[in-house]
Amino acid sequence: MYVYHHRKPFIEWLHIVTLTIMSLFFCGFAVAESTALFSALPETKKPKRDDRHFTYYPLVVSINKEGITTQDVGGKLDRFGYKLPSNYEPSFAVNNYKAQIEKLGGEIVFECEKEACGDIKALINVVRPEDHISKDLTSMLTAKIQTENKTLFISVYSSRWKNGGGLQLDILEEIPEPLDLVVVNPNYLSEERVPKVFKDMSKKDIKNTSDHPMVKRLPGAYIQKYQQHDFGQSDVMINIDEKKNLIARNLEGRITDIAYRLPRTYSEYEVNANYASALRKLGFTKMFSCVGLKCGKDDKVQRALNSLISVGSDENQFYSLYQLDRPEGAIHAMVYITGFKGGLWVELRVIEETALNDERLVIDLEGLTNKIEQSGHVALDGLLFEFDRDTLLPEAHVVVETLATYLKSKPNRRFYIVGHTDDQGSQAYNQNLAEKRAKRVVNILTEKHTIPAHQLTPKGVGEYSPVGNNLTDEGKKQNRRVELVLRSDEK
Repeated sequence: MYVYHHRKPFIEWLHIVTLTIMSLFFCGFAVAESTALFSALPETKKPKRDDRHFTYYPLVVSINKEGITTQDVGGKLDRFGYKLPSNYEPSFAVNNYKAQIEKLGGEIVFECEKEACGDIKALINVVRPEDHISKDLTSMLTAKIQTENKTLFISVYSSRWKNGGGLQLDILEEIPEPLDLVVVNPNYLSEERVPKVFKDMSKKDIKNTSDHPMVKRLPGAYIQKYQQHDFGQSDVMINIDEKKNLIARNLEGRITDIAYRLPRTYSEYEVNANYASALRKLGFTKMFSCVGLKCGKDDKVQRALNSLISVGSDENQFYSLYQLDRPEGAIHAMVYITGFKGGLWVELRVIEETALNDERLVIDLEGLTNKIEQSGHVALDGLLFEFDRDTLLPEAHVVVETLATYLKSKPNRRFYIVGHTDDQGSQAYNQNLAEKRAKRVVNILTEKHTIPAHQLTPKGVGEYSPVGNNLTDEGKKQNRRVELVLRSDEK
């Protein structure tokens, strides 16, 4: 009995709590499926809902032959777009809302049906309903509900077509425009601007590269591509003609070409302005510049310049060419900037005018012949390649001609053309580069100088046969060589 008397009140209490929770859940669900003022019409699905914190709403107040008259009302807008089943006539749907508005003491400001709604296209442009397929079966009203605490404006628009219909309900609560949403910090106006600090990214530079001694990089930049030639040729853009054709000029001299990847927090304009300022301080004069599409299509510009950078958009280009005149030869600086939302690059190409140094070619026919006869091999001094590539520098072709003359004088002998490198970079990379350079020399000798292919065999040794100390620059230079080696079975 003791247990029974105490369990019954507990069970009754649990039952009451359960019913309360279920009641709250279903009440909350019903409210969520309707507006705060009106329930949805039966048989309608969950509405498309939209709202505006504050807007000016064009409330239709009259329609006549002259057109539609609206009154702009400012306030908070709640918009509900319902799909109606086909058994709802637009006027029936609208009248249901009208009856409830009148019960609430509301004032009907305007209403129309079918032809009385005038030019339906014009009305649709004002009301902008979610569904507006029908152009004939249309009904709408606008109303005002005034209470002690608030003023509401209501627009109900409904149209119908063959297989269904739509109803848009707009409820606007008139309120003053809330202009206190943005919080200001007056102290900012007197605060000193702190420049952005960029992380040093030089550790990402590709190997064996550095800034040009004349112009340092922008903070946060790193070298993504690099080329340097003691003597070479480079095309630069000096103008654009009336037909938007690029006019180029070929320059010769010592070339340093650096492509930097930059932090995207820089703008192209800021990068361009910084390089312009730096070069002006050095005494350079701007010879030509262009921006965006005035430079032409970016891919066309990049091909004309043989640019190291090729990512960006036409509109983001900045190109400038500067010149500094000196007694020992002019210096030209080309600055090309391009980017897009996800990246930014600048290419600095410096061409220092110098004369071709042809005294570097210390090899001659007599010396080559004597060296081969004495030791069976000879280093082809002056056979120079572009940095990190298998392309011969222009001055190296004289060495090739001397070598071809010797080979033609010894048609019955066979040789190895052996490529060597220093020990910078991986062993596999050095081996591959050495072999590519040896093959390039053989190809030039056989194709341009008609040396029989059976007379030459290319070999790549890489870093494994140094003649100098790889710890010194001079030693590395000695190790980067190509040798002519008499085959042992021909000695």
